[in-house]
Amino acid sequence: MQTLCGMDKQKNYSIVFSGLPLGTTDYTFELSQKFFDLFDFDQDFQNPAIQVIVELEKKSSMLELTFDVQGTVEVECDLTGDNFDQVFSNKTELIVKFGTEFDDSDSDIWIVPQDEYQLNIAQILFELALLALPTKRIHPDVLSGNSTSDMLDILDQYSLTEEEIEEDLIDTSKEEDDENNTDEIDPRWAKLKDLKP
Repeated sequence: MQTLCGMDKQKNYSIVFSGLPLGTTDYTFELSQKFFDLFDFDQDFQNPAIQVIVELEKKSSMLELTFDVQGTVEVECDLTGDNFDQVFSNKTELIVKFGTEFDDSDSDIWIVPQDEYQLNIAQILFELALLALPTKRIHPDVLSGNSTSDMLDILDQYSLTEEEIEEDLIDTSKEEDDENNTDEIDPRWAKLKDLKP
């Protein structure tokens, strides 16, 4: 789990729930590069423009939060190396119960002290944004077949065709059959056959 660098920076990502009436209240958080600079991690994207809408439903004994993440970040295409804006979204829920001490070891249920009046959600906003990013990043032009990148030509040049893949699979299968059908047994292992009951 990553941690925030400055405790005073957390106040911008806290929700004060003690004075709220029972029912639903919505909050909107804009996550830019300034937000991600609060965390110590190896960032592999640029120009984040992310909006998180948090719907907090206050009940008599707990809080239910729904996080709706929508945004874009500039990333490098895994195939071409070209930069593009990756659009992504993520939605999750969090239940907050009240207990004796703070416990966020369960990602779905947090326990906060009975006398707590606010909830800092900076860490969960950070994690949700990172989890929403796809692990495989392919430029939309590559997916639509409209890419003009020279890298794709190089990949095509060295990629196997479907026929070559099929031939390779057939050859491998024949080799395995040949190995399984040999009648010759290493004399060192032949003695083990005598040990059968």
